[in-house]
Amino acid sequence: MKRVLIAGRGAAGKSLADDTAAAGDIVVGYLDDTATGPDVLGRLDEVGSVCQLHRVDVVYFAIPSAPSDVVRDFVGRVPRPAVELAVIPRTYRIVARERVALTDLTDVDVLDFVGRAPVKHDMVSARELIEGRRILVTGAGGSIGSRLVTQLHMLDPEIVVCVDRSEPAIFHLGQSLIDIPNFRLEVADVQSERRIAQIMARHRPEVVFHVAAYKHVPLMQQNVVEAFNNNVGGTLNVLEKAAEWGVERAVYVSTDKAVHPTNVMGATKRIGELLLADLARGESATRFSGVRFGNVLESEGSVMQTFRRQLQRGHNLTVTHPEITRYFMTIDEAAQLVIQSATTGQQGDLFVLDMGEPIRVYDLARALIDAVNPALEIEIIGLRPGEKMYEELSYRSSSVDATTHPKIFIVTEPGERPPGDALVWARRMLDRTRAYEISDDELRVELRSFGFSALQ
Repeated sequence: MKRVLIAGRGAAGKSLADDTAAAGDIVVGYLDDTATGPDVLGRLDEVGSVCQLHRVDVVYFAIPSAPSDVVRDFVGRVPRPAVELAVIPRTYRIVARERVALTDLTDVDVLDFVGRAPVKHDMVSARELIEGRRILVTGAGGSIGSRLVTQLHMLDPEIVVCVDRSEPAIFHLGQSLIDIPNFRLEVADVQSERRIAQIMARHRPEVVFHVAAYKHVPLMQQNVVEAFNNNVGGTLNVLEKAAEWGVERAVYVSTDKAVHPTNVMGATKRIGELLLADLARGESATRFSGVRFGNVLESEGSVMQTFRRQLQRGHNLTVTHPEITRYFMTIDEAAQLVIQSATTGQQGDLFVLDMGEPIRVYDLARALIDAVNPALEIEIIGLRPGEKMYEELSYRSSSVDATTHPKIFIVTEPGERPPGDALVWARRMLDRTRAYEISDDELRVELRSFGFSALQ
């Protein structure tokens, strides 16, 4: 039998108190900054003294609407490890256990711990674009692509064509959409010209979202030719086929690693941006646009996924450098941004999201440890090949202009190369990479010569 103190005497706190009492534990009272009564034992900032006075074993923080700074301050005041702590996720699922379960921490909760509220988009204009239309998504089986498919279905399209070359990924996507009639699953490699042309001819999409990419930085450092073939060749193929088959709008999904790239993945994604700009200058009726964003918390391979696995195994969290920073966003934000970017701007525009201030990865790790398992520590393991200390969303701040959407901006960067030059160079290099007539090291040299002098 444990003595439990609950922070928050609102609906969540009272419901949690009932569950706690039913489980056989003792609720000694509440902490609250606004509510009063005989069972309110103090304010939130008095948690330390109240725990000592009332011999508290466990504290539940049950204020789902609390701002992130309040959560962080409260967590820091709980006398750990003598007193256990559970933070009730803002998903409002009431739990009664010794500490918050890792599965209960949504990406929204995690983002809130480090001080950034997720950006919510008004999807009215997106519905006007998507409703009743034929949509195609490449990389649809991935973490971002699958959430994009889900978001698109909420906007009532005629059909969503889901393209991915991973059989397990596209199968699991199909299982998640089993009750939705208006989708098609197509197993296909974006590098295949004939296969992508066949899919375009079969479904005649009106809007294409090109999400498919190799994105794992250290892995792509060791597989330069494959990264180039997929991220450059696949992108060029999808965008050109979109133009050939009369697609009205084609959106290319890029990354903040494309700005001043130091790694192969970032360089290939930057080339994709340059190819989009060159194609937009052509005579095609297709409107091309691109969108950059930072790290997506729940995407496969993200640092958050690494932290989750380490926490599940009871391992210390590993951080490459104590001062390394990243921009973070949720999958829902990423998916909504991709859709919204298709509704605004002009031919060839590249968009970025207002992602607030970059977050220290060390702070994210510390917040997770405090919430889940205070016995763990943080280990500094050193920067990985191609990894930058910080990421940027544009080449210079003055090159970002407002749009009709308050949280979406247009990147107006000066051209790095003469119009059409990237297209000519990429096609020439693809002749060699697709024939495997060039080694990884030779291609790395070519990329540096093309303009990526900082490439590792």
